[in-house]
Amino acid sequence: MTTAIDSHIHWFPNRYYEFLAARGREPTAVREGDSWRYVNGKKGWRLVPEWNDLEMQFETVSRSGMDMTVISSGGVHSNLEDMPVAEAREGARIMNEEWSAAQRRYPGRFFAAALVPLVDTDAAIEELDYAIDKLDLRGVSLPGSIAGENLDAPRLQPFYAHVEKRGIPIFLHPTDGMFTDVMEGYDGGLYRSLGRVVDSSAAVMRLILSGTLDRHPDLRIFHFHAGGVLPYAAGRLDKNSRVAALAEQPTWYLKRMWVDTAMPHSLTIGMAIDFYGADRVLYGSDNPCWNPMAALEATRALNLGEVVERKVLDTNARELFNLTLGAAA
Repeated sequence: MTTAIDSHIHWFPNRYYEFLAARGREPTAVREGDSWRYVNGKKGWRLVPEWNDLEMQFETVSRSGMDMTVISSGGVHSNLEDMPVAEAREGARIMNEEWSAAQRRYPGRFFAAALVPLVDTDAAIEELDYAIDKLDLRGVSLPGSIAGENLDAPRLQPFYAHVEKRGIPIFLHPTDGMFTDVMEGYDGGLYRSLGRVVDSSAAVMRLILSGTLDRHPDLRIFHFHAGGVLPYAAGRLDKNSRVAALAEQPTWYLKRMWVDTAMPHSLTIGMAIDFYGADRVLYGSDNPCWNPMAALEATRALNLGEVVERKVLDTNARELFNLTLGAAA
């Protein structure tokens, strides 16, 4: 059976949502039959059971006909940024322990990137070390913003220096923190379609324009959703983002990143491969937010050839995230 790695899924264990429910204030969760409703102002909605059931996700990916490994990371329903530091630390620890336990239950089939309480830089560094050294997680999840604070905040520079020193890949995913007011309406369709990819794209550009990637040249950033709007806007970025202190043009930094296929249209995925290179595009489905077959079929429709398709579906992720069975397994 052909192997593949889905680098972009979201599995939020029930224990985390029980923690949210016990808070009694937003962000919180409410049980509704066999599902949870995530409640955090305009960000809340009811989740289908598969968000919280890893076995259901394995059943879904089995329909691909491939021996599929999955990698879970943070996202819009794992928001720690609106909590006080102590609770953010507790929430991160719960998620990381549950993800680590799943890695041991499903050796070689499930991996995860750690959550950290970015509301406090020292706490984030401490939880990151625990998650990597004790729990054997394979990366760190970053939101697009931190309760209105941007990712280029000067206080986060020690965090980036630590991540760089440890060689840990960053998973950068939007968390509905920006642009929500100007993209309201249409039952959330405008924001989910456009706002989220603008959210993470703005975060990536802030890391570039602030000089963060010059100061930390070995940071490894995995930007979801095929790089958002950035490849399409590449010419405008270099024209309009002239910052004298930068060593290179913005697109040079972009091409040092990795992206996924969770923008399931062959034109978009093909553009990502052309822009970033075949070694820097990873299969990602965004399950259960999206049918995992959509990105797979859009990738195969490109007729990439066996060598390139194998890179996208398997080997790029294996190399970036060091998908070996570590001590915790």
